[in-house]
Amino acid sequence: MKEFLQAITDIIAVFFGDAPERPRVPKPLPPALPPAAPLPPVADPDEPQDAGEVQASDDPVVVAHEGESPRDTDGPEFEDAPLPPPEDNSGGQADPGDKPTQPPVRPGPEYRARYMWCIDAGHGALTAGKRSPVLPDGRQLLEYEFNRDVTRRIFEALDRLGVAYYNVVPETQVGNFLIERVDRANRLSSALPKLFLSVHANAGPAPSLQDFTDDSVRGIETWYFHGSTQGRNLAAVFQRHLIAETGFVNRHLRSKVTGQFYVLRATRMPAILTENGFYNNRFDLEIMLTDAFRQSVADAHVAAILEVDREGL
Repeated sequence: MKEFLQAITDIIAVFFGDAPERPRVPKPLPPALPPAAPLPPVADPDEPQDAGEVQASDDPVVVAHEGESPRDTDGPEFEDAPLPPPEDNSGGQADPGDKPTQPPVRPGPEYRARYMWCIDAGHGALTAGKRSPVLPDGRQLLEYEFNRDVTRRIFEALDRLGVAYYNVVPETQVGNFLIERVDRANRLSSALPKLFLSVHANAGPAPSLQDFTDDSVRGIETWYFHGSTQGRNLAAVFQRHLIAETGFVNRHLRSKVTGQFYVLRATRMPAILTENGFYNNRFDLEIMLTDAFRQSVADAHVAAILEVDREGL
């Protein structure tokens, strides 16, 4: 009855221009979005961000990739790094041009990716330093160019093979770009579990950019987040392939107990950083400038990626 009287009142009000204002029912609010993931820890400019910035006082932990127990060292150059013959321009290491490059095994058409590989080319063109001494003939290695040349070759192979990957920093005109590199990898939406791979070239202690480091400071090493079993396992696969493919001096797996590299400690996934020769070592530099070596480094990374994709961590 109440509703009937209200309807009659409304009809009369329409004719006399005095329609009551109906209460407005508010629309339901959309469901709240999940909170954004917290930003990664702030990058400390005073902490080393790759192996080339590690000081002797940092005491990295060195682990043989065959599975030996960790041992501390006195600095980036440890005692069992062999000295090169004085007149051997190859540095006593195998020249990748002396042997045919073995392409990685190509997965069949039924290949299914296990991981999403977030691949980081390290520094950009605007990063200060990160370059070799200038050789008498004018040649010089710029680390950003080396890193991007190697990752370009990796990407080309992964495209052919059908491996899932994400190019973290396609831009060139950037500097260290640390927070953005990590944030991009962390925020990437992927149905596959993610792994982070940062590709670098190394530098040993030297008086200036125009001076070479000690002849004993040479070879390849792979870094992982200290205490991460998956990170160590991942690093071991890459180090094994890199040494087998290039013949470079094996500087094993490395980590830092404190002050770990930002790209290793702030990524929310297993992460490693490969250091593929010392561009301020007079022997490594000559080889690192060649296409053959860069292809060998890329092939080793691709072979390691396929192994991890096939067998897991």
